[in-house]
Amino acid sequence: MTPAARAPMTGTGNQSEATTIGNPDPYKGLAIGVALMFAITLPSLLVAVALAQPTPPVPAWTIEAVALGVDRAEIVTGEHVFRNACAVCHGPNGDGVHGLGKPLHNSAFVQESSNEELFELLVDGRKLDDPLNTTGALMPPRGAQQLDDTKINRVIVYLRAIQEPDATPVSVEPWNIKSRDGEGGALAIELTDHPGFDLFVASCAACHGQGAEGIEGLGLPLVTSGYVRGTSDQDLIGFIKRGRPMWDASNTTGLDMPPKGGNPAITDEQIQQIIDYLRALQKEAMGS
Repeated sequence: MTPAARAPMTGTGNQSEATTIGNPDPYKGLAIGVALMFAITLPSLLVAVALAQPTPPVPAWTIEAVALGVDRAEIVTGEHVFRNACAVCHGPNGDGVHGLGKPLHNSAFVQESSNEELFELLVDGRKLDDPLNTTGALMPPRGAQQLDDTKINRVIVYLRAIQEPDATPVSVEPWNIKSRDGEGGALAIELTDHPGFDLFVASCAACHGQGAEGIEGLGLPLVTSGYVRGTSDQDLIGFIKRGRPMWDASNTTGLDMPPKGGNPAITDEQIQQIIDYLRALQKEAMGS
């Protein structure tokens, strides 16, 4: 084949190559634009989503623990012990119960007492004839639950935690019965229409009082008892049936508590009614 015959073929090849070079991929620019858009907007979207998430709440007692220089778990434990052993007299948040325990939340007494003084008070309690007892209500030793020293110290930490630095100390004047009248008496709540009232009077009131307010030198108050509050009905039935001899390590009165209150004929069903009466008294005291 002559050179002239081959010329058109050479020309066609060059034209095809030129066409390819002069017309790049039409989607390349769009792809680059989309990629740039994602590169710019995606971080902003992620930041916006992160900022929109609610801030996790600070665990309870964290701030107070830092301020006191203690582990948060100590306050949590102290709150649990307080609610089991102290709340029936002082309220679940330490705001006091009229006629029973003074408020401990924002308490000038707590704030002005050392840890050692608070420890001694919680261990020994405060008898009715104590000159510093102005409420007329017995404060039983160790919360009437034989709290060990560790638990008592945790309660003290909790008491420190419920003091608000900038708050005005709460008035305790409504609780100062003795200073106002020259005499005092434990809150007397007698639910005489309760089915368990007559049974309680017959078997228990001689030592514990008709309203379970306690009789000094005989029986502890039950209307304020953390033991009663924190013990199941079934366990209380067993306890009442057994009684508590004076040599029992948990006996803080030094007096025998006779089985079944000294009434051997009383039945389990009747003991349950007595327990129901005590529960009603404690509920009434908490709401008063």
